[in-house]
Amino acid sequence: MIKISNSKKFYYSILTVIVLALIAGCVESLTDTQNTTTPSIEVVSPKSNDSVMVGRNVINYLSGDGTDGGGLSFYELYVNKIFTKKYEQGTGNSNPVIYLDIDSTLINTRISYSVKVYNKIGKTKESRLQENIFVKDKIPRAPQNLVLARLGENSVILKWDPYTAQNAAGLQLWRKDVVNGVTIPFRIIKSLPVNQLSYTDGNLSQYQEYSYYVTAYNGSGMAASNIVSTSSLPGGPWNLQAEAIGSSSVHLQWVDIAVNETAFQIERTDPSSNVFKIIKITEGPNITEYYDNSVSPSIAYSYRVAYFTPTTMSGYSNTATVTTFHTDVLAPTELSASYVSGGVQISWKDNSQTLSKGTVVERRIGETGNFIVIGTAAVGLTSFIDNSPVTGYSYYRVRHILGTKTYTPYSNLLKVLY
Repeated sequence: MIKISNSKKFYYSILTVIVLALIAGCVESLTDTQNTTTPSIEVVSPKSNDSVMVGRNVINYLSGDGTDGGGLSFYELYVNKIFTKKYEQGTGNSNPVIYLDIDSTLINTRISYSVKVYNKIGKTKESRLQENIFVKDKIPRAPQNLVLARLGENSVILKWDPYTAQNAAGLQLWRKDVVNGVTIPFRIIKSLPVNQLSYTDGNLSQYQEYSYYVTAYNGSGMAASNIVSTSSLPGGPWNLQAEAIGSSSVHLQWVDIAVNETAFQIERTDPSSNVFKIIKITEGPNITEYYDNSVSPSIAYSYRVAYFTPTTMSGYSNTATVTTFHTDVLAPTELSASYVSGGVQISWKDNSQTLSKGTVVERRIGETGNFIVIGTAAVGLTSFIDNSPVTGYSYYRVRHILGTKTYTPYSNLLKVLY
């Protein structure tokens, strides 16, 4: 048996350590060389257990090349482990947009996918396999061209283009209310079948503002139409109206939509600059009309109204525009009544000197309330028969038509007992 001295044992131990160190250094060097030539890729979304929709889904990812890889070259997409499509690296070394295009035949199934990246020296790296991804139907197309019209003081009709998308489960009508400055957010007020193309919403207040939109929905989500609002209708909740009284006055009327106003601010455009300027601050609240007696003949004026409180000012009303007449015209006079078969005949004297384009007849039932137009007498006529008189006292008045929203002053007021 060969015996090794202690000094030789020490020498061999040192030699063994050196050899092992050299071997370890060589392995580490090879590993480093391999890593610097291999590209990298990591999928950000969609990931395992996520969901995608039928159609085009963007794959979000991060990729890069090793320091000695020569730059990225192209990508390969594998769906259910089957090659699907190749994507070239973009100009300026920009990463391409990679899409996961899902066919409708895969609805309610689960898929997997991965992306493989190549660099210019042929090295490759495949992303982690994303699995158990659920395929949903695509969101349906939004209803188109929603329009709104007023049916009366308390109802509106909404209409949209016929809906033809095959993947919608139904339609939903949404509404937002603005009540005395307080907003009630959009919420569903009616669920509708897919083939419905209009809806009438009733029991509304003419003093409130309503906004609407229609959505189509399915299990994947919903898509909304354009928004329409009663504030965009002529007059809106204010319903500001302007009419010229001859050439020297404009009569304004509006709905008092406020509940705590201090007063109203009335503005009119300056004919020379077309800029709105304040012409009147009313004497107190609850005002619904105003006569502007500072106008000139044959001029177009625009008006708007707002209310204010001690701390706030409202938004403006709709804008009402009217053109004054070229001259003042006398009101009808000598208003009288006579009883005829089945009604009351109202007569008057025409003082318009052939400028009249007809005569409007109005009636109020009882001592209070509003006058209502009950008819119009044609040019040249000086009488009108009220065929639906009401038992008791009624009040009548008439005025001549001079043009669009242009009239003479009213006649005398006539009280009639029927």
